[in-house]
Amino acid sequence: MEREKEIGEGSSLSLREKRNLREKERRMRMKDLFCLLSSHVSPTRRLPVPQLIDQATSYMIQLKEKVTYLKEKKKTLLEGEVGCRSERSSSSLLPKLSIHSRGSIIEMNLIISVNMKRLTLHELLGVFEEEGAQVMSANLQNLNDRTAYTIIAQAIISRIGIDPSRIEKRARDIIF
Repeated sequence: MEREKEIGEGSSLSLREKRNLREKERRMRMKDLFCLLSSHVSPTRRLPVPQLIDQATSYMIQLKEKVTYLKEKKKTLLEGEVGCRSERSSSSLLPKLSIHSRGSIIEMNLIISVNMKRLTLHELLGVFEEEGAQVMSANLQNLNDRTAYTIIAQAIISRIGIDPSRIEKRARDIIF
């Protein structure tokens, strides 16, 4: 009989033994789940199960309140931004262009309204290349009602360098 249990031949376990085995597995699984919950709720000390459940419940309620608060805050911030946009003068919607030069590397940041003239990244890259720069990275990002362009370039011949004022003038000609 013992040999059959070890080898696994046939069903030698009684119904009661099977039920006991399933119950033991269930208890072990529950114990593992409570340990996992305890590690999230109270990682510093081990709590009895009733206290652990109480603490987990209050923690979940706090998280739910925090999510509600953050959603309301986001909504008020977005409404405030929309209100500010409508109060802005038309000059604040003009493109914002900034060019920074560090040695033979030049970086251009441009923020333009979606409602303004359609501008392609290719046009801006052409300005850099025509002025003797090799584009290292170019990025275009759409933000709600604006588009942000970031271009980083390096002078092809570092002795000659790049003239940021010429690039700025040519970029402004394309933009306006």
